[in-house]
Amino acid sequence: MGDGAASFQLDVLPLINRNPSPGSGPRADGSWYTIFPVPPNYRYPANVTLSIIRDLLLGRRRSFARDAAELAKGIRQLRIIGTIPPDADPLLFLINHYSRPGFQAWWIAIGLESAVGREMHWSMTSAWTFPDPLRSRLITPLTEWMLARVARMYGFTPMPPMPPRPQDAARRADSVRRILRAARASRPPMAMAPEGMDSPDGRLMQPPPGAGRFIAHLADAGYTLVPVGAYEEEDGLSVNFGPSFRLPAFTPPDPQVRERETVRIVMYSIAALLPDRLRGIYS
Repeated sequence: MGDGAASFQLDVLPLINRNPSPGSGPRADGSWYTIFPVPPNYRYPANVTLSIIRDLLLGRRRSFARDAAELAKGIRQLRIIGTIPPDADPLLFLINHYSRPGFQAWWIAIGLESAVGREMHWSMTSAWTFPDPLRSRLITPLTEWMLARVARMYGFTPMPPMPPRPQDAARRADSVRRILRAARASRPPMAMAPEGMDSPDGRLMQPPPGAGRFIAHLADAGYTLVPVGAYEEEDGLSVNFGPSFRLPAFTPPDPQVRERETVRIVMYSIAALLPDRLRGIYS
């Protein structure tokens, strides 16, 4: 492809973010504007985005590490802060679940995966849920279909959505068992957001019951914990890696104490990597 053609980039947006405005075409600098405006700091490179959509529909497997490296090129400024530990021991990356209008939480996963540069096993939601019955009936089933295909495409483990629904208890337990089996068998690097969902204002919030116990089980399987804080600053996304650590031995081994103390240790370690405005109840 010639130099001129190579400079053109089409912005591809999820349908739910479309906000029509007039006009589309190439800008003088070679970038592309469309009738669907994109937040200026985050753009979807056309080639990889279209190939992801194609393979999603066809049910093909893909590498999230490779895709994240390409998608991260659409972030205007991606700042990597701190040191990423070597993978001599299995690592569990624990990151906040931040979003805002115009910034979807998947940019955090893209930024973290591209920074680590290794194929990681993610736990991800199996559906988007809504407080109103109309979207719950119309949109939630579509997201269940789409996210199940995303999980199969990348080899992720889908977890029932937060807040917990009574009918999901058995599925949640099965997902936890699948992750623990993978942790003990192949010991891949793993990543998860303990909060499990977006907070209304982007600040840290209390993880759901069971999150601390789940993290403690992975620590018992030999995983070293790596806290990560993701936040926006100026014109880009910062991914801040903190010191890795092992959970201390809890005496007595009371399950409720273990749950509470694991959450406290993990969430305060993430909060230390965030600006004050995002620390929430962990300030």
